[in-house]
Amino acid sequence: MEIIETAELLLRERALCNHCLGRQFAMLGHGLSNEARGRAILLLLVIEGSKRIHEGDDSGKNILKYAANHGFSKLAITTLKSAGIIIEETENSCYLCGDVFKSLDELVHQIIKKLSKFEVESFLIGIKGSSKIEEKEDELRVNFKLKWGESIRNELSREIGKRIMKIIGKNVDFEHPNILVLVDPFMNRILLEANPLFIFGKYRKLVRGIPQSKWLCRQCKGEGCPNCAGTGKMYQDSVEELISKPLLKKTKGRIAKLHAAGREDIDAKVLGLGRPFVIEVKKPKMWKIDLEKLEEEINQNADGKIEVDTLHLSSKEIVKKLKSSGQSTKVYRVLVEFEQDISEKLIYEVLEGLIGKLIHQMTPSRVMHRRPLKLRKKRVYNLEFKRLKSNCIEMIIRCQGGLYIKELLSGDDGRTTPSVSEICGISAKCLEIDVIGIEIGEL
Repeated sequence: MEIIETAELLLRERALCNHCLGRQFAMLGHGLSNEARGRAILLLLVIEGSKRIHEGDDSGKNILKYAANHGFSKLAITTLKSAGIIIEETENSCYLCGDVFKSLDELVHQIIKKLSKFEVESFLIGIKGSSKIEEKEDELRVNFKLKWGESIRNELSREIGKRIMKIIGKNVDFEHPNILVLVDPFMNRILLEANPLFIFGKYRKLVRGIPQSKWLCRQCKGEGCPNCAGTGKMYQDSVEELISKPLLKKTKGRIAKLHAAGREDIDAKVLGLGRPFVIEVKKPKMWKIDLEKLEEEINQNADGKIEVDTLHLSSKEIVKKLKSSGQSTKVYRVLVEFEQDISEKLIYEVLEGLIGKLIHQMTPSRVMHRRPLKLRKKRVYNLEFKRLKSNCIEMIIRCQGGLYIKELLSGDDGRTTPSVSEICGISAKCLEIDVIGIEIGEL
């Protein structure tokens, strides 16, 4: 009888709707809603009150009065009338929620109207609570030693979510929802936050002269000026734009951002199996897209400049792993031109002086305007060469990700050591560079 006695004490002091009464016992009875718990408890109270009246115990009248006036029980009123007891019905509202649960259906209707602008596959409800209500509920639980309850936020989130699921046929996703629906049911406010869409793939850059991401014009900073022919950009295309344009069209997203496993120079190709990337679409309105068709469309529109493949859905966690350059190994093909003829003996000295060695690189002078000044330590794992001319060779360099290859050749006036130029004593420069392999850890 502990629950019935506790409920009687609660309703003696405060008016509580079925939801708020049942919520104080939320941990009891699996598969029940709090509203159903509240109704069940009220029913037991009415039965207990009726039993006492039949036994001549006047306390039964009080129980029924509490259930009628503070529990909003029509059955309690009917039971009192059948016993010849007429009570004055009072206009009470729920002490805790202020009858907010009565307006949930209208609130859900407003949410669904807003959701209709999106093609969602999943959603999650977030509740902005009322600190005043939460304080009142905490005080109630302390005063009546209640230990089975849950928060009103949990119940509101669950009840709103269940109603939306039933109407639109989409599921709640606690990990990666398409849309986060932020609701303040006490102020009748609704805010939708579209979560980003992440798509993993690999790209090959088949031509030189294209940056990985969009470069704003240095003079106008993207506004458009004569220097950039009004485009606001330094280069007409970028890998990021070639991938994102068809994607934004399909998802109706606002912007897209490319996250890749490292970046190549503008004059470098990316060949082999390609560079792993994740493209992030911010504020999309559609999440379910045909990735095979998207892949075809990107490649067709790129007109031989880039190719993408292995597109599949991804996550923010994969973006973080891609950004970790320490987990990748890069393989480059470079054409090296020496200032004068170089002998086989010197070439082998270069190989011996670099294979397995840790290279110390200060930030290269050519990128000082956009990179912080710092010392990087990267290792060369292997080197192979093929002579093309008396002063020109092709090198295959396998090294730790983040090593600046052009500076590994030139030495960058001593900022990179050891270097090809330093070891052989002949100035060397890069004529051509291709990324031909990217070995990345498990994602």
